[in-house]
Amino acid sequence: MPRIMKRAAGLALATLALADVAIAQSVPTIRFGRQTAAEDNVWLMIAKPDLTPNLNKSYKIEWNQFRASDVAFKAYQGGQIDMLTTACNSVITAASKEVEIKVVASASRETQAGARTQYLSKKDGGPGSIADLKGKIVGIVGHRTATELWARMALKSGGLDPDKDVQWAVVPFASVGDAVRADRIAVGAVPDLFAPTQLAKGDLKILFSSKTGMPFDEELICVSANPAFIAKNAAAVRGFLADLTTATTYLTTNRDAARKALLEAKLVQLPPDIYLSSPEYVRDPNLRIDLG
Repeated sequence: MPRIMKRAAGLALATLALADVAIAQSVPTIRFGRQTAAEDNVWLMIAKPDLTPNLNKSYKIEWNQFRASDVAFKAYQGGQIDMLTTACNSVITAASKEVEIKVVASASRETQAGARTQYLSKKDGGPGSIADLKGKIVGIVGHRTATELWARMALKSGGLDPDKDVQWAVVPFASVGDAVRADRIAVGAVPDLFAPTQLAKGDLKILFSSKTGMPFDEELICVSANPAFIAKNAAAVRGFLADLTTATTYLTTNRDAARKALLEAKLVQLPPDIYLSSPEYVRDPNLRIDLG
């Protein structure tokens, strides 16, 4: 009798183990494409796993990083990722070209009250005004990204035609300072996160900002997803968004601790004193998109 009972107990444990494996295998994996700026709350999900209680329960995640929205959209259209963060302006552009995509959350906003994007040029020998950019090269992080839209609107405000009066070059944020100093571009876009390091060297200045030609608040980084993926994995998407909400709340209420966690995880490659003192983006605590 004891032997039979032991065998039954062993079978029960084996059955439970197989059930656990089946449940683990049934948890869908989100292939997520992230960007390089203005989404610290998203990065916190990597740096502080304790902020993501739904991870490995309602969803698993595979992180992929892209230089800019244009590259991320190529991966999305190629079926390589299911969800992604991009500039909201880029989502509108993609949707206008009949890309099937659905915005599900707001990660950050570009506003007069918070961090924004600066366009740097040489302090000595560089353009004195936007009008002086005629015939010059403007650096942006990617074509058809928010950095191009903001630059286009700023150029128009200065009396220039962005399609005829300037040339465009793709330059990663971290390379803008060196590109300006080497005269490869006359002006280049960098988020407030990167600007202080370059300005501290004393040879660059802010020629204009993202708000020069568009002086109103707008959605910056949006979280979007493949509609087919949402339909098939609604619980996974809800779990991810719940965890992102938790991470966003932590960032807005514990900014210094959150930023230190990102530095320790090497998700931000900036001097600690500069990163800890840089302005923060405006974020909706509930990740709601402002349709206006």
